[in-house]
Amino acid sequence: MLRLISFRPFLALVVAASLLLACGNAPKKKKTAVKTEAAAASVAEVMETRRKRVMAQLPDGDDMTGEEHPWLAWIKKSVAVSPANELRKAATTVENTPVADQAEALAKWAEASRAYFQDEKIEPNEYWTTLGTARRLSAGTPWEADMEFEALLFHAAELARSWTLMEGNPHDDRVLRFFTYWKFVFDFNPKTGIYEDEVNWVCANKLGDFCKDIPMEERPGQVQRKYYEGVVKQIEAYKAKYANSPWIALLDRFAAKYKEKAAKLPKFVEYPIFPGIRSTFAAPLGGNAVLTITDKGVNLMDNQLRKPEDGWKADWTPDAKLSEDISKLVEAVRSTTQSQYNQSNILLVTLADVPMRYLEAALRATIVGEHAKEWATAWLVGRRRGDGSNRRAGYQITILPVAAAGDKKNHVDATVNKTVPFSFTLEKKKWQCLAWATVGKDPYEAKAFQSIVFHDGKLIHAARISGSGALTGDQAAPSDGEGGRLEAWGDAQATSIVVAVPDSAPYKDLLEAMNGVALRCDVEGCKVPRVQPVFLATCK
Repeated sequence: MLRLISFRPFLALVVAASLLLACGNAPKKKKTAVKTEAAAASVAEVMETRRKRVMAQLPDGDDMTGEEHPWLAWIKKSVAVSPANELRKAATTVENTPVADQAEALAKWAEASRAYFQDEKIEPNEYWTTLGTARRLSAGTPWEADMEFEALLFHAAELARSWTLMEGNPHDDRVLRFFTYWKFVFDFNPKTGIYEDEVNWVCANKLGDFCKDIPMEERPGQVQRKYYEGVVKQIEAYKAKYANSPWIALLDRFAAKYKEKAAKLPKFVEYPIFPGIRSTFAAPLGGNAVLTITDKGVNLMDNQLRKPEDGWKADWTPDAKLSEDISKLVEAVRSTTQSQYNQSNILLVTLADVPMRYLEAALRATIVGEHAKEWATAWLVGRRRGDGSNRRAGYQITILPVAAAGDKKNHVDATVNKTVPFSFTLEKKKWQCLAWATVGKDPYEAKAFQSIVFHDGKLIHAARISGSGALTGDQAAPSDGEGGRLEAWGDAQATSIVVAVPDSAPYKDLLEAMNGVALRCDVEGCKVPRVQPVFLATCK
């Protein structure tokens, strides 16, 4: 109690001293407040003056009519006169205050605008960072709506720069320029530095099921549509928040063009639809001799060998003349050092349901001729669908030569016949088979097979061929698509493996039989060759 009484006089003295100090500081605080208010008014006036000047020069049109888009010409003209000095001058009397920070951020943004739009001396990311600081510090100020408009103008400027994007060319590489701008619409930070991986991440995490059926190589152009739509959504959000903004009429013009551009982008329809594949070896079509076999015709690069207009029907009946045409074409162009086939691989691009007898004949025709010795490899192309990437991938195979002794005119090496005939019995049916290729780039040799994977159209059998030809230890199950059901089985085999299908089987059945056994998989993908050779065969 005594302590409490003795404390009261001290408390009174403290309160009194505080009141005296407060009274003494009151004029100083009031003076500072007046200066701050005046500085804020000056900054607002500079920003308003700038806006009026820029709006007085609004572009007349919204379409490309000359060498430079009118939006871009207007933007460059608007940033030529920088208010940076005026902004800094307006805040000189109120240093270390929020108004001074705002003015400095605006000044830096004005300088960056000229450096980015007119002088092109800084990159989009650097400009966006500077703009972001100015936007953040402008929240709650009279010029907030102006700065938020600048974020939308950032996108409109790039649209103007790339006005003819994908017009007449659905694979316009300029779409890659927009990746930087995607980040600010889809709100993500790149993590891998690998463009394809980032596009797939956007698809998986920002666009729902939009990319589900879109192949990887087509995704950038298709995601561009969602980007355009995303900018329109940002414009609509701006209009809702800043209903009285003087920029709304111009933003409506921007939005109309974004909608128009989105509508004009070609909508993708996959053709041909590749079957699923487990391999992670990329199978790009560029730089290779592509053998395309679809119901639209048979093409070897730019040479159309079969086409419906000539009465050709895609009924997939054996076509000996086609094999001859392929052989002559390949031999003719490979005999010169300058040809469109100066590549080491043939890529097979085909519909999933084309029968193997048709494809086998076409592929084997590509290695006939004296110049074919170094050209025996091909890629069976599929698509990785199971991991959501929809990447085009392939199995590299080596086509085995077959020749009659002494025939050196039409074959790679008449003294070597590396194809392997064999037979087996399944459910009382005896299959006669020929192994005509190996997985990988080595033409392995074999005399017979003990380990077999056979796709009968319903089940995939993994078994051993006994001395009598019967299958033993058969692990039969329906296809698991791109799954790895047979990987452990393949690891356990000590001798060569043959993957076989009926010659009437569709292409997809061959890939289904190969998945899980043709290659081994590890943490880096499915690219590891097996120790034991893997052969491919067709059976009758």
